[in-house]
Amino acid sequence: MVLQGLLLALSPATIITILVGVFLGIIVGIVPGVGAGVGLALLLPLIFSAPPLIGLMLLLALWAADGYGASITSILINVPGGPGAVATSFDGYPMAQQGKAAVAIGLSMASSMVAGIIGTVVLMVASPPLAELAVKMGPPEYTVLAVFGLTIIGGLTSKDPLKGLIAAGFGLLISFMGYDLLTGFVRYSFGWQHLYDGIDFGLAVIGIFAIGSLVDAAQEGGTISAMSKVDGSTWEGFKLAFKKYPMAMIRGSLVGAVLGILPGIGISISSLVAYDVEKRVSKHPETFGKGAPEGVIGPEAANNSVQPANLIPVLTLGIPGGATSAVFLGALIMYGLTPGLDLFRNQGNVVWGMFWGIIIASIAYVAVGMLFAGFFAKVTLIPVEYLIPVTLVTCFVGAFTLNGKFPDMVLAVAMGVVGYLMLVLKYPVAPAVLGVVLGPMLERNYFRSLLISGGTHAIFFQGSIVWVLWALTAFALVYPYFVSYKERKKGKRIPIEVTGG
Repeated sequence: MVLQGLLLALSPATIITILVGVFLGIIVGIVPGVGAGVGLALLLPLIFSAPPLIGLMLLLALWAADGYGASITSILINVPGGPGAVATSFDGYPMAQQGKAAVAIGLSMASSMVAGIIGTVVLMVASPPLAELAVKMGPPEYTVLAVFGLTIIGGLTSKDPLKGLIAAGFGLLISFMGYDLLTGFVRYSFGWQHLYDGIDFGLAVIGIFAIGSLVDAAQEGGTISAMSKVDGSTWEGFKLAFKKYPMAMIRGSLVGAVLGILPGIGISISSLVAYDVEKRVSKHPETFGKGAPEGVIGPEAANNSVQPANLIPVLTLGIPGGATSAVFLGALIMYGLTPGLDLFRNQGNVVWGMFWGIIIASIAYVAVGMLFAGFFAKVTLIPVEYLIPVTLVTCFVGAFTLNGKFPDMVLAVAMGVVGYLMLVLKYPVAPAVLGVVLGPMLERNYFRSLLISGGTHAIFFQGSIVWVLWALTAFALVYPYFVSYKERKKGKRIPIEVTGG
């Protein structure tokens, strides 16, 4: 079945399908707020009459390439195309400002390719044990994991960790808008019916990240690249990743492969954890946030190894981890493929064809990306007075595409005002955006945990996994202050010159 799957994946029809899916995925990833879930949903009716492997590979290739596409806007204009690309902007955008946008895209391309391959190998080898780990994660574990994600992002994105945590808390407040999950009452809607369903991640990214940053850039003028030129090339960044940072790609890929199995949280947390890991193992952590290559490689590797890992609970247990995997599960059922052991026994050639196809799609990033990367990098040389109107139009199209409603564009503008004020007041915007992402999951699992425990909070301190997560959370809170204390202490040391006579 492994060999049959490889032959199916290498057929001309499958290769062409993968290339089309990769191209569509890059485009979907570039448009802020759209995401792979929307792309898969739009393609689902079109693949109904296609053979199973062809239809599924079109979806998988789009899904895989979406992560790489999301990094392009994150690097070029500081607008993440999805939650997994937020951490990429921490160092990717500073590289673009230094005229190294092409190099940063090359780093992202190499990381995406390696991560896709490693993530798929993990999917091939470790599906059963990793699926069991996902099953052991209950509501208490997910609650503490969400807290850990908020604390780690608060400390990573600001020299003042307290401001980062405040921004994350503000994102939580935004996520609590709409119906209360426990009582069903509407909260913080200001009497506006359109807020009853809350504000989703797409609008938060478009408003807080994109529109706020664009307004701030408009005041500065000039071009994104302060050098007014593009130094280096995509190929240079691609080679640099393999020559100097192979371990960063491997570490990030493994982080994404392990955390990607966690339903609904892997894509949001994995890139942040990978960024944190690279910062801690680096001999020059002070360069992070200023254009460190590892700050692009780690998150991008984690971001792109998440997708194969997301398939583990879908294929083995039939449990979707989010909207995108739920759409893919629907495609499996549409083709009459039932997740579980029988899927691997009876349709093993199709399953292995998908596995090999993901590896081919990971390599196709390079083929398709190299054709357009140089063009994308030159975006940083366009004067902002021309770039900003076009980008704003794209943002509003993305906001309208989410639900097809005009009020969403009004909300995007309101979120843009919030994002601009945060930039003026020197508050990091990334924690606020991720607070919107993690808020619903935190609240939902918090209430589920209390229902299980009969209202006692002791459930959040039971089990080895919970204690490990609390220890990581405490470390994430204390470590930034420890580093700050060491730097202050080091700065107070006055060298004494000893002279002899």
